Amino acid sequence: MKIKIFSLVVISVIVLSFTIKTESGDEKNWNECVEKYNANWGEPCPDCTYNNDIFHVSFRNICEENVDVFVAVQESNKSWRCLYTENIAPKDTITAFACKGTGKYLYWVRKAGDREMELPTCDQVNIDYKE
Repeated sequence: MKIKIFSLVVISVIVLSFTIKTESGDEKNWNECVEKYNANWGEPCPDCTYNNDIFHVSFRNICEENVDVFVAVQESNKSWRCLYTENIAPKDTITAFACKGTGKYLYWVRKAGDREMELPTCDQVNIDYKE
């Protein structure tokens, strides 16, 4: 229960802290363009050597614009497995995973192709969010 509450708090802080300006000068929170629609444990994964603790989390672009998304999913050793996907079209989905997951995940979103807003690197996430 503590892990779920902590994950929700971390995600809420991230969503609230990352806003960028659109071309018209209006602020838009691009994190609101992506929603988690599924998370599950134990589904087989060809990148993992065992299937017991695999954690998958899936996201969907719910906005009208394409977005770039960076997702980090925590492994049981507290390191983060990262996925960066560019130009996700409206209604398209992505799935990230951890082979031996904790159930924690983080994500950052920006307008597709907007290089003015920097997304973190996997190294940065592993330093900043090591627990």
